[in-house]
This record gives sequence, structure tokens and C-alpha cells, in this order.
Amino acid sequence: MFWTTWIVSFTIVQSISNGFEQCIMWLVYYIITLPVFIIHTYLIAYWLVPRTFFNGQYWYLAGGILLFLVFFSFLELVISNELVFRRMDSGMQFKSDYFNLQNIIISGVGNHYIILVFLAIKAGRSWYSAQNLKEELLQTKMETDLEIYRYQLQPKLIYTLVDELEQLTGHESDRVPEMIVKISNFLNRLLYEGKEEMIPLELEAKLIEEYLDIHKHALAGRLTSNFIVNGLLKSYVVPPLLLLPFINSAIKLVYECNNSFESTVLIKAERKYILFTFTFWSEKEFRLKDDENINITKKRLNYSYPDKHRLIENVDENFREVSLEIFY
Repeated sequence: MFWTTWIVSFTIVQSISNGFEQCIMWLVYYIITLPVFIIHTYLIAYWLVPRTFFNGQYWYLAGGILLFLVFFSFLELVISNELVFRRMDSGMQFKSDYFNLQNIIISGVGNHYIILVFLAIKAGRSWYSAQNLKEELLQTKMETDLEIYRYQLQPKLIYTLVDELEQLTGHESDRVPEMIVKISNFLNRLLYEGKEEMIPLELEAKLIEEYLDIHKHALAGRLTSNFIVNGLLKSYVVPPLLLLPFINSAIKLVYECNNSFESTVLIKAERKYILFTFTFWSEKEFRLKDDENINITKKRLNYSYPDKHRLIENVDENFREVSLEIFY
């Protein structure tokens, strides 16, 4: 494509307003001399530059360029004069002493102009390919990280819930049977219905509600939980347990201290729009720290909804609110 464009464009430039015969002559000239330009260009671009410039051997590079300039200029002058100008337009034919420094430099500068354009295009394509490769590698890494997280999510949840059940057994064994039932129902729904990469929004809402209910039961009066659903959820699918890391981070704090907390989850679905809101507050001050799971959640959102979501966090001394808007 590069060489075809070069032949056509320079033929037009050289023969513009000079008639059809001149156009044919310059077309023949560029076709016949094309091997000279190609060999000259490729020797510099793919042999001389990699062996000298990238190894810091700049004097060898300059010497090689000068040597190639003289040799290929001489070759181009002979081919153009003997095979093109003499046969097609004697007025363009060089004088008998055309092998002089001036003609060699003029011819060489023209050759190197083509080489510079070729090298610039080659560098641009290499940069573009490297950028694409970098983006592909980053995308592959993100997909791998998210896949690992998805497969680790269920075992981590099971471990956490079993650990909380053991703690409850040692303190308030009378609530253990009901806790077991709630955990069993949640895990059954999660393992068999929530294992896909995307799940119905109705199922997502049910999983979050059951998860909060488990902890509300385990923590007795120290956690008040409100769960609100508004709109038609049937039309949408989402990645499973999107809000879980934010909810889990808050729940851990309740287990670690003796304060009382209130949480509210709002899931609202409208036409081409979903809103998740998680609010967590207490009468006393508290501080929540972001963990790796929350960062993974942000990556999940960027992967599943690039430029189609907005995550807003409002934090105060005794209040935290996370709002997630998804646009379709």
C-alpha cells in the first residue's frame, strides 16, 4: 500500500499539467526504479538502523547511510537515464557527465526523503501496535483477576458465614438453629442460582436481602437493617453481589465493636437505569477502610459497564453512603 501510494502520488505530482505522455513516462520511471528504492529503504530500516542506531554505533550508521546514498544514487541515475529517459523522452536525458557529485546528492536526497517517510510510518505503526498490545494485556489481566475473584467469592462467603456461626454458637446457642437455616438458604441460592457471570437483578436483590438478614439475626439488636426495592427488576441482569464488598466492610465493623448501627439498601430500576444505594450510620463515630475487594468491585464495574456507571461515596464521622448508578 505504501509503495503503490508513493508511485501514484509522485507520478501525478511530476506530470501534472504536462500531458498524458509525460504521465506514462513518470509512471514507467517509478515502476522501473521501484526495486532500487525498496532495497535501499529496507536495508536501512531493517538492517542498518537495528544493527547500529539501537546499539549506539552512530558513526557506523552515518557511514552506512553515506555509502548506501552513493551506491543507490548511482544505480538510480543509470536505470532512469538508460532505461527511461533515453527511450521515452530524450529531452529528459542526462548529459554524458551526469555521474557527478551534484546529481548523486540530488538523487540521494530524494531517496532518503522516501526512507524518512517510510521510517516515520513504520515507527507510528510500531507505537500503535505496542499500545494495542499493552491494552490487550491489561484487558486480559483484568479479565483474569475478575475471574479469580468470581471463583473465590463463594468459598470466602462460606468461610465467613461458618466462622460467624461458630462465634454465635459459643455465646447464644439458642439462635444457632435459625441461623443455620438462613445460611443454608442463602448458600443454596448463591451456589446454584448465582454462579453465572451475570444474574437477574431480582436474584441479586434477594441475595443481598438474605445476606443482610443473616447478619441482622447474628448481631441481634446491634444492627438494624432496611431493604427497599422499587421498580421492575425483571428486565435487567447484573454481576452477582456487586454491593457485597461495601456491605461486608460495614458488617465487619459491627462485629468488631459494641456500637449499634443502622443500614439501608435501596435498589431502584427504571427504564435503562439502575440505582444501588447502601447507607450505613451510627450515633457514634466510626471509620471504614477500603480493602482489596472494594477495588476489585470498581474493576468489575469498569469492565462490565465502561463509561456507563457512576459510583459515588459520601463519608462522614458516623455515616457512609455508597451510590451506584448504571446506565443502559
